[in-house]
Amino acid sequence: MASPVPSPDFILIQQRRRRRSISVSRLMESAPLREDVIQAIAETELPVPNPEDRIRADGFETFLRLAPPADLLPAAPKARGDYLEELFSPLLSEALAYVDTACDLSNTHGIEALMALLQAYISAHWTIGARDAAMHLYGVPSPEG
Repeated sequence: MASPVPSPDFILIQQRRRRRSISVSRLMESAPLREDVIQAIAETELPVPNPEDRIRADGFETFLRLAPPADLLPAAPKARGDYLEELFSPLLSEALAYVDTACDLSNTHGIEALMALLQAYISAHWTIGARDAAMHLYGVPSPEG
């Protein structure tokens, strides 16, 4: 008996999930470490960034303000996931761009490279907080369900 052929929609959803998972993993693997950021900016007037847990909490709270309340999200799991992914994807893309910029400038000196390093650190952890908020909203039961 032949196994069923997956639908094109199913294949597309799986590819998007895999790509997003790879992107989040790349973000965390490529993001600068707090210790490296603090060491790099020690002799400057740049502010010391908040700890990772505070930055993530800020990302979580901000995403909850950007997204509609859970009771106004689509009730169907696929539609809800798609909606939240549309909100989250630009944030992830922007954070990856900051990390890439910091990596590109890593062999240079000067305030521009330090600012890029600081921005990459903050953006990466803020985005992980936003991802956690999206996952939270996805899991909140809908009033219809």
